[in-house]
Amino acid sequence: MNDKPGGERQTHEKWEGNLERVDLEIVRLAIICQVRLFDDGVLARILDNDNRVCHQDAAHAFESLRGLLFLHFQMQKELAEAFGETDSEQIHQRVWEYLRHRIGDQLGRHSF
Repeated sequence: MNDKPGGERQTHEKWEGNLERVDLEIVRLAIICQVRLFDDGVLARILDNDNRVCHQDAAHAFESLRGLLFLHFQMQKELAEAFGETDSEQIHQRVWEYLRHRIGDQLGRHSF
């Protein structure tokens, strides 16, 4: 019997939809904070709780953004554990391709 907490019981599509919703909210909060997520060093500064990267006085939005980034990385880890690195990366890339069409480069340049 497999004792994993349930990640493998979700379909690829379910994982993709969940990740897409989290990432879309990350994008929304980054826009509120006027943070260019993909510029060099910005993600690390957010994760280190450096709110000076936020160009707006939006403490609550910054706090939510930081929390959702941690959630995103946790989901990515669980996805890799459930389906393997290759499937995980393919799902992640599909989500970002979808979002890229909606947001363009306003959050900086993201490369795979």
